[in-house]
Amino acid sequence: MLWLIRFIGLLSQAVFLEFLHIFGLIVFLLAVLLGYFRAPWWIAPALAVASGFFADRFVDLAYLTEIFRRAVSANERWAFVIIVYFAITIGGYLAGLLARFFLRRMRRS
Repeated sequence: MLWLIRFIGLLSQAVFLEFLHIFGLIVFLLAVLLGYFRAPWWIAPALAVASGFFADRFVDLAYLTEIFRRAVSANERWAFVIIVYFAITIGGYLAGLLARFFLRRMRRS
């Protein structure tokens, strides 16, 4: 149980780091749009893998090392970066679906 709590904390720090770097925020907004326009569900995991590999290769988080040392060292592993982007894209996709639902519901009222 303690391992799960630590993992969730590390994952949330890594997601926050990716948002600070702006690339994670762009991927999140793209996932929101995919969810809003009801793209097939399998596009979100495909976007997570593609953006995770891209971030692992080309996004440098070295300047943020002092803030979140453990999260930056975890982001050096490609598998963890893909897990981070799964969290970002699935969260964004679900946020887009919810936004579509609530906007349509408000229009009916």
